[in-house]
Amino acid sequence: MTSTIDMTLTGKKSLTTIFSLILYLCLWKVLSLVIGRSIILPSPEEVLIQTIVFLGRPESWKMIAASTIRGMSGFFISLILGIVTGFFSGKSRFFQWFSDPFLISIRSIPVLSLILLAIIWFPTEIVPVFICFLVVYPVVASAVAAGVRQVDTELLEMAIVYNKSSYTILKEITLPSILPYLFNGISTGLGLTWKSVVAAEILSMPREGLGTAMQTAQLQLDTDQLFSWTLIVVLLAGLSEFLVQRLEVQQ
Repeated sequence: MTSTIDMTLTGKKSLTTIFSLILYLCLWKVLSLVIGRSIILPSPEEVLIQTIVFLGRPESWKMIAASTIRGMSGFFISLILGIVTGFFSGKSRFFQWFSDPFLISIRSIPVLSLILLAIIWFPTEIVPVFICFLVVYPVVASAVAAGVRQVDTELLEMAIVYNKSSYTILKEITLPSILPYLFNGISTGLGLTWKSVVAAEILSMPREGLGTAMQTAQLQLDTDQLFSWTLIVVLLAGLSEFLVQRLEVQQ
């Protein structure tokens, strides 16, 4: 019965998603016809053709690979340090008081300011990684800390009374409480990863990268190319989100 309901909900979700995409594409097409100037708003088919052309070029894959490597580097550094910081923040009020000023400060500073400072401090290839770390790290740390605070203290006390090992407590009590919050932080963090990396590349202009390609297209007034690179970023972000959801379901 439950599986039937889940399949029905999944089917409705898929149909709704497809319908919304078709609606947005139709609206996009109508607007492009009304404006009548591809330099301002190219049509969906023009962007699709340009995207296919890009994906057929080895140079485009170098751009994609460069941004992906920078993004995943910054993300996994943020993930590791965020888990550690969040765990101890959730366990210790003192550690929370110690780390909160730094996390709050990072969240409060405009990303553009961070990028401009990073351009002064680091080589252009490192700037996107650094910015990604600063943007994603507070999200993961806060999510993990919230999960740790939601651990049932009564279960912990019972486990201690029955002399359960630290490994058993971590596996059976702590992790099940943290994982939903962690996956939420990962999902949010991945979305921010692509945004922050591309934004940093646009301003720092490394030799290869999606942001560099976007900036070049903008300078040359190639709006269809700019839309195509943006579409590629959206597809990469969507793929990342899909993989996280699949991993969460398996857990």
